[in-house]
Amino acid sequence: MDKILIVFCSILSCSIINEILFQFMENRYKKNFKKMYLYILARIMIVFSITFINFFNISILNLGCWCFITGISVYFLYYEETEKPLHRILECETLLFCMSICEALGAILLQWFLQGKGMNEINSVMLPCFEIIFSKIIVIFFYYLVINRFMKKQAIPNYKTQYYIYIVMLLYSFINMLVVIEISVQGEISYLSVINMVCIVLVDLYFLHFINLANEKNYYENQVKILEQQVNIQYEYYQTQMKKYDQTVQILHDVKKHIKVIQELYAKDKKNIADKYTGEIGDMLSPLIPMKYTGNTILNILLADKKIMMKEVGITFEIKIENINLDFLEPMDVTTIFGNLLDNAIEATEKVEGEKDIFMKFTSYHEMIVVQIENSCNDVKWKNGFPVSEKGKNRGIGLLNVKNSIGKYDGDLILKQEKNKFIVKFFLNA
Repeated sequence: MDKILIVFCSILSCSIINEILFQFMENRYKKNFKKMYLYILARIMIVFSITFINFFNISILNLGCWCFITGISVYFLYYEETEKPLHRILECETLLFCMSICEALGAILLQWFLQGKGMNEINSVMLPCFEIIFSKIIVIFFYYLVINRFMKKQAIPNYKTQYYIYIVMLLYSFINMLVVIEISVQGEISYLSVINMVCIVLVDLYFLHFINLANEKNYYENQVKILEQQVNIQYEYYQTQMKKYDQTVQILHDVKKHIKVIQELYAKDKKNIADKYTGEIGDMLSPLIPMKYTGNTILNILLADKKIMMKEVGITFEIKIENINLDFLEPMDVTTIFGNLLDNAIEATEKVEGEKDIFMKFTSYHEMIVVQIENSCNDVKWKNGFPVSEKGKNRGIGLLNVKNSIGKYDGDLILKQEKNKFIVKFFLNA
């Protein structure tokens, strides 16, 4: 039974290291083969090969075999379009080296703990099992909390709840292990307790993996919502411009008639009526000609559109702009940032009783462009540093879009309320 337990723990050790290596490779690289059974067969062969080598009890031989097998696996089973094979091999060997350090650290920490508690009389079979289990717990949590977090090709943020789950699982695993160790010190050898610990370690590995997958799924779903929202914004502005185009065509269609009427009025010495008629034509044309607020054409069109919207709902709009260059902003980011923020400002200001005004200011500070938007508002509810939206489903996507777009320019977004004013301030690196 003792030999079976040692073999079982050895297989567990190899399986966990092997599983983490393959998870890492599948997250970062593309598969060379479509047949899944090749990868399953490779995993099984690696586990049993390294388990056999472990029985020689030579650490250097064990590490050397791991390095060789890892290099062969990542070279033949995976590929990258932009990087050379050496890059993949070095990444995986570095991960293997980090896990080896964690294993050694886990064994040292366990020995230090047992000596500190005076637990020196542990069965010679149980002790190596405890070392394997404890070190694998360290490896698993180190991988998911550190390595997997920083070596992803795309930075996917972790949520606070995710970290809470990690901590609870880690504490639960350690407490269970301490209970089993305490039983062993008292002279009771419980193989079922060890098997229970092995099961907990396996649960840790796969549960953390599924949490990670769920986090990625939520992230990409939010990214899709962000893209959908950006597309909707672009479509709205397309419709606005089409409406302006139709209005322009209608005016141009009748321009000869308008000119003839004005000429007749002047010919009949009806100058006052002619001037008034000319002014009316000018009023019809002025909304179709965007004011040049900045050097960015898209932003000029957007600001002109929003000014018309504000005028229709009785909002006073004031804008101050220094001599700054905003040509570095991409059109999509212009509509995402300024469209969302001004729409939010208009929506909040419409709900205010009394004076309704929106103030916008563009200034420069060294290499940074500073933009501030102030609008009248009622009391604002906050959650996690953001105002709570009343838009229902997919609420808050607009500000998330804004923050992501500002982040492209190494900028920062600040939101606050001062009395009856809501203030948005953000920085863009020019």
